Amino acid sequence: MSEQGGVQEEVERRLQQQEDFYGFRPFLAQFLSGYPDLFMAYTGLSGRLLVEPKHLTIKEMELAAVSASAALGSEHCLNVHVPQARKVGATKEEIIEAVMVGSLMAMTKGQSTAFRKLAGLD
Repeated sequence: MSEQGGVQEEVERRLQQQEDFYGFRPFLAQFLSGYPDLFMAYTGLSGRLLVEPKHLTIKEMELAAVSASAALGSEHCLNVHVPQARKVGATKEEIIEAVMVGSLMAMTKGQSTAFRKLAGLD
């Protein structure tokens, strides 16, 4: 088997792993699969953090992903991580709280920068 064939088999294995985990193949992974060097790096990091976290439970990790997605205003990420959080046992109330934490962090980031500038005017 050629090295290229081995890489393509690994790309397909990782895509299938994501499909098994999420129930579908996320767009970013599907798109990057056409660029195996980038795909392997991306799925290595995302797999370690999102699929096999070492210090958080899967539920905690999904709530963190929901919170970050809310802070960034990423509808696509929320479409992946809100249902996944429910799938791994997060309650609606836990998800709402995670969204509120992310939203608060996004709001206070802007305030922190602006108010520091304002304080410097005195």
